[in-house]
Amino acid sequence: MYERIVEEIVKLIRDDEYFIDFASYPLRGTVAKGNILLKSEWAVLSGTEIVEKVLERFDVKVKFFHRDGECAERGVVATLEGDAYNVLVCERTILNVLSFMSSIATKTRILVERLRQKGVHTKIAATRKTIPFTAMLQKIAVIHGGGDTHRLNLSDMVMIKDNHIALYGCVSEAVRKVKEMASFSKKIEIEVEDEDTAFEAANAGVDVLMLDNMPVEHACELAGRLKRAFPHIIIEYSGGVDPNNIEKYACEYFDVISVGRLTSEVSYVDFSLEVSRSEP
Repeated sequence: MYERIVEEIVKLIRDDEYFIDFASYPLRGTVAKGNILLKSEWAVLSGTEIVEKVLERFDVKVKFFHRDGECAERGVVATLEGDAYNVLVCERTILNVLSFMSSIATKTRILVERLRQKGVHTKIAATRKTIPFTAMLQKIAVIHGGGDTHRLNLSDMVMIKDNHIALYGCVSEAVRKVKEMASFSKKIEIEVEDEDTAFEAANAGVDVLMLDNMPVEHACELAGRLKRAFPHIIIEYSGGVDPNNIEKYACEYFDVISVGRLTSEVSYVDFSLEVSRSEP
């Protein structure tokens, strides 16, 4: 599943090593044992399977005590053992992967649980506001946190946005043109910012309506009317959602809330590695 990602991370480590890690080279042949420590109070772990597969390429054995998507508390989350040179060469990169992915998984889980506590089961989804070159890691982390990836690429589904509508001339024309060439297997989503456009899009036969940048109270009321008139349509809310007050977006008519800040703003979960020499 992760072969391509693992290959890229191994290449990053080799590029980081470049010619030689002079500080670690004299330790070749020494067996090092170590603990990976979670220094934050708690976190939803993400990236453990990827780290396992990366370390396997360097003949380093690692054992995590929690799997991806599980909560861990402060303390030892994994043990590892291998040649000291390989352990030290890999150290920073594997910790970066764990810190980066676990931060996104943890944030996602918090938002999902806050909505559930309000009695709604609206999906929390990522967006395409990902950090360049890291999108796959971020989307995987969202899954581990209990969220939805949204589309993974431009071909994953049809997404008609405001600039498309401006160039096609109107919503109905945009939907008509897209339907002429898109496969029956592709859902069509359209971004709308007012009530008239929302109903025009619904009547044009879209599958998903994104209510974008609307006052949440108005959007919730509009979503209810749209659901009653077009029960099959998926309603997504987006635009300025603040993870710190996600509760105010709890609406029984929203099927999905997409949150750009899941992936555009990352506050690392803190991990460290402590090693010791293994005596024969």
